[in-house]
Parts: sequence; C-alpha cells; structure tokens
Amino acid sequence: MTKDADAEIANIIAEFARVVGDPLAAERLTVTGPPDVLPSVYRVTTVATVAAAAAAHGAALLWSARSRQECLPVSVDTRHAAAAFRSERLLRVGGQPAPSPWDTLSGYYQAGDGRWIQLHCNLPHHRAGALELLRARAEPAAVARAVARHDAAQLEAELQAMGMCATMARDEQEWWAHPAGRAVAGLPLVEIDRIGDDVAEARGGPSMATPARGTRAPAVPAQALSTQAQALASPARPAAGLRVLDMTRVIAGPVCGRTLAAFGADVLRVGAAHLPDARPLVIDTSFGKRSTFLNLRVAADARRLRELVAQADVVIQAYRPKALDRLGFGPEALARIRPGIVCATISAYGRQGPWSGLRGFDSLVQTASGIALAGTRAAGSDRPLPLPAQALDHATGHLAAFGVLAALAHREIAGGSWHVRLSLAQTGRWLMGLGERDTLDLPEPREAEIAPFRRVMRSEFGELSYIAPPGSVGGAEHGYDRPPSSLGTHQAGWAPIR
Repeated sequence: MTKDADAEIANIIAEFARVVGDPLAAERLTVTGPPDVLPSVYRVTTVATVAAAAAAHGAALLWSARSRQECLPVSVDTRHAAAAFRSERLLRVGGQPAPSPWDTLSGYYQAGDGRWIQLHCNLPHHRAGALELLRARAEPAAVARAVARHDAAQLEAELQAMGMCATMARDEQEWWAHPAGRAVAGLPLVEIDRIGDDVAEARGGPSMATPARGTRAPAVPAQALSTQAQALASPARPAAGLRVLDMTRVIAGPVCGRTLAAFGADVLRVGAAHLPDARPLVIDTSFGKRSTFLNLRVAADARRLRELVAQADVVIQAYRPKALDRLGFGPEALARIRPGIVCATISAYGRQGPWSGLRGFDSLVQTASGIALAGTRAAGSDRPLPLPAQALDHATGHLAAFGVLAALAHREIAGGSWHVRLSLAQTGRWLMGLGERDTLDLPEPREAEIAPFRRVMRSEFGELSYIAPPGSVGGAEHGYDRPPSSLGTHQAGWAPIR
C-alpha cells in the first residue's frame, strides 16, 4: 500500500479505539484490505470497517467476561465490511437480485422555490398519505408537478405533521443551525447507561417508578434466567444461550439483531401482522432469527410478551421514542419485568429535540443533515446524491450490537440492567465529523471482489446467496445457524438452549 493508504488504515484503527472507548483495543485490531472501497465524498469505508470491528470487539468483550479469559483480538477486512453495508443490494434469491424495496414514487423532487425535498413512499401508508396531501396521481411525473406547486419547507412541515416521511434537503451548516441538528450535536455516538431500581437504590433514592400492572420480578436470579441451561459459548458464538427480542423493522434494528444472531444469540423477531414491511429487507435481515406476531394492544399478546421478556437478555426496539413506553414496555418497565435486561433503542433523529418523535429512515437523515447535498457539490450533480450504501442504517445496527454486547459483558461482571441508545442522526454526525474524502472516482466493487464474502443457504424463498457477517474474534468465523423465514412463522416462545 501507499503511504496515504497506510495512514488511512492507521486512522481507521485509531477511530475504532476512540469509538469503543479503549485505546488498548487498537493493539488487538487487524484491518486488511484497501482503505477506500466504496465511491463517496465521505469516509464510508472507514465507518463500515469501524462499525463492524466494534461489533466484533463487543463480542470479544462478552467472551472474555463469560470465559474469564483475556480479551481476544479481532480482525476486519474493509472489502468485507463494505459488502456487508450493501447486503440488501447484494442478496441473490434463486440466482437473481432481490426486488428493490424502493417504491417508484420515492425520491427527490424539486419544489416551487427551487429547493429539493425527498419523499419516502416505500411503505403503503406513507405512499398513500403523500399522494393524499399532494392530490396527485400515483405517477412520478404527476407527483413532481404537485411538489412544484409547494414551498419545500412548508411541504416538509405538512407531511411531517401528518406522520408521513419527507424532508427538505439542507446543507450541513443549515442542519447544525436547525433545532433538530443542535439537539443531536449534544449526544454521543453510542450511549450505554445503567437503568432500573438498582440505580435508584445505589443513589440512596426511591425506586424510579412503581411496577407496571401485570408485571412482577422473576423468581430466579437475574443472570440465571437464560443461562441456566449452561449453553456452551465460544469465540465464534460468545452470545450462545442469550435470548434477544428483536422488535424492529427495515434495516438498522434488524441488522443489530442479525449481528447478535451471528454471534450465537437466540433472536426472536416480534412484529404485528397488521404492520407493513418490505419483503426483500425481511429476507436479508432475518438470517439466524425466528419470527412471531404479537399485537401489543391485545391483552393476551401483551401478557405473552411480558412472559417472553421475563426470560430474555436483550430487547431491541426501533419504534419512535416513547412509543413502547405508552404500552408499558419502555426500558424502565422492562427492567422491572426482567432485572438484568439490556435494552437497545434506535431512533431516526435522537432522543431529544423537536424531531425526536418523527418517523425517519437512513436516506431521509442523509437529506436532512447535509450529506446528500455534499454529494451533489462534489459530483457536480444537479440533484441530491446519497451515499453509496444505506451506511447510516448499517453502521447504527452494528454499533447497536456493539453496545448490547458490551452491556452484556458489564452485566456478566457487575450485574444491573442497561440501556443502549443510538440514532441514525447521531451516526450521520459521526460520519460527517470524520471529514470529507473524495473517492467518487473509485469503480464499483466487482463481483469477483465480493465473491469471497458470499455464502449460500437454502430457504423457503429458494437458494440464497448472501454476504457473511464481517469481522472475526480470535480468528474464529461466525455465521448464521438458520435461514430467514416469513414473518410470523414461529410460535411466540424461546427455542431450547443447546
């Protein structure tokens, strides 16, 4: 490699140590491959490599805590990490690319004031809501004409007020001056905090809240709940025997659950039959998981979820902030149901600020925060240019897995319940904070370069060619022990611990 490439790899390793909060961790990380793989104006390859390495580091921490052995080294190939960040694009079903989850109406439209606005119509109700407000036919040209009759900021506000998914394209300076941008700027990349009654008692104060109706503490010690069958953990499966409820959709949250499944956890995806989802994304992010349906507004289903939580180790949720709190399943309530729980909360725009309750997706955050317009300027394009991958989604998912695994390691040593919080906007701030590095002239990775990271598995959908999980712990390769399945296929119960 050139001196510049060597320096970039050194920067990747230094950034990894900063993200995981351990300067000594840099000595245990090996990075192979070129420093730049994906064409972008930002350091997308750096973010992919650091996030994948962080998840592997979290697995090494958990293995160390469970085995009482030294923390093992981890390794990541930049080409593998970059491919993993495009897993939904690289998935092959029966030898063919999976259908695109993008609706024909999703995309950028120029408003009457000359500014760009992005509509996200990939879910049917978001599509219908945008068409209703615009009073337009379901054709891109008709939508473009309708958008051109509006001011971009006003249209953004009206669609957001309806609960739809849209945002005006801002530059980075404008975003950081916006109240939502300022709110995100005050948050760290990953928050890992201890929660629950034990925190209040340690401070000498009263319990944070009274127990929710219908819940009670389990009769067995917290740490014995899911490990009492003494599942055999290993460097390849450091999360073996641990139980994860994955209450997420689309990409970021499901990637977190998929990563935990790759490290050996029993992951049960919990959704509701009436909620829409994108089938290609379900296939790509469901490796290693089982899937069940529960409607939390139905008393019997809510009771069943409490029973599942009482025997779980981790709950991942990516609904809007406070959405599950109103149904009695917020982090503090979960910690009362199951002392020792690790909760991971993923949102679009963070836990504070005027946009904290908005629905949002990776591409919308890119548009709102200046990432898309930075690509426009660098490429000399006449319209917003997104990143070459859903990098905010995938990075947030891998960083969430790191937070969960690190919290489980903390729990193994010190006990307690833990809350891990992240957002796509916080991840976007991290990416932008690394500075621009124009690699737009890089060629797209060829299939021959991707092939070493592919694996094949049979499933109900046909033969799947997919990207294996990136990174290794102590040289051990980890992977999925079951193919993806249709939503709601399994019973709402835990698998026997092996």
